[in-house]
Amino acid sequence: MFPSSFRLPSDLIPDLPRAARLFLAAFGALALAHALGLANPYWAAMPVWVVVQPWREDILIRGALRLLGTAIGAAIGLGALVVTGDPVIHVAVLGLTAFAGVALAYWIGTIYSYGAMMAAMTCAVVMLPALAVHADPLELAVDRVWCTLIGVCAVTLTSLAFTPARETPHPFRFEHHTLSMALRRGALAGLCAAAGITVLLATGSIIAMAGALSLCVFSAIMGSMADPAPVLRNLLPGAALGVLAGIAWRFGGDAMGLGSGGMLLLAGLFIGIGALIRATPRIAPLGLDGNMIFLLSAEVGTTGHGHAAHLAGAAALLAGAGFMVLVYRLLRARGLV
Repeated sequence: MFPSSFRLPSDLIPDLPRAARLFLAAFGALALAHALGLANPYWAAMPVWVVVQPWREDILIRGALRLLGTAIGAAIGLGALVVTGDPVIHVAVLGLTAFAGVALAYWIGTIYSYGAMMAAMTCAVVMLPALAVHADPLELAVDRVWCTLIGVCAVTLTSLAFTPARETPHPFRFEHHTLSMALRRGALAGLCAAAGITVLLATGSIIAMAGALSLCVFSAIMGSMADPAPVLRNLLPGAALGVLAGIAWRFGGDAMGLGSGGMLLLAGLFIGIGALIRATPRIAPLGLDGNMIFLLSAEVGTTGHGHAAHLAGAAALLAGAGFMVLVYRLLRARGLV
């Protein structure tokens, strides 16, 4: 029993209304994408965790830029896959898109950089699965855009009315973000993307796809940020939390013999817990990374690839995250990124 005077610190008490809105948006987006028969419905829940912002205008800006960046990145990835089957060109396209997107995102630096970062990430999200499992690139690109639209609409409709207006506008960019640093950040992201897709093309492995996707996503996130220190501090614990949740959802649901509807409802339980974590100030960063990696590693709403592949893919995701944290720590200590 706790003493009668015991009180939790205020930053460990979840904002229950905010958690409820996050749950409604994320689970609602997931359920709608699943009902519409989209191939990767978990993509629809992912924008919820990152588009939601403390200020009303920022939600609108971030939502619009996520849609724009997703459309551009999907078009680039689709174009590369449709126009040619040359693996050298595929490596070049993904590497150059990552370089350009991350360099531009860092150079801008403010909330307006989000679209460039999303273009870099979405190109990888379309190209890597298409090359790994020979999925239809057009279906992947269209699926990604639809899921993004659903997620952005869900979080906007559930959060905008409850979010205060910003008192001062954002600057378009940070003037102190130099072109030389932007080029170095972009070059690192481009090299990571090129290395990841090269290994995937050489092996044709789903595990290589997971590792390559991890390198592309986390190099884009870290490279775009004005200060990646919070990500370096929280990424691995959050990713580990998300991977464990994904394994528990997938293995637990299969052990109970749940069908697609039952698995969806079970995902709702995990999303609800994730919403509570995301709405608790002290551990909110863990909630962000944990929720995103849960959806990504478990591929919620899909039939999956089997338990062994899920375990190996989860390990590859974690390995990619760990590698990027290590690289950024080493390069930042030398003032290079």
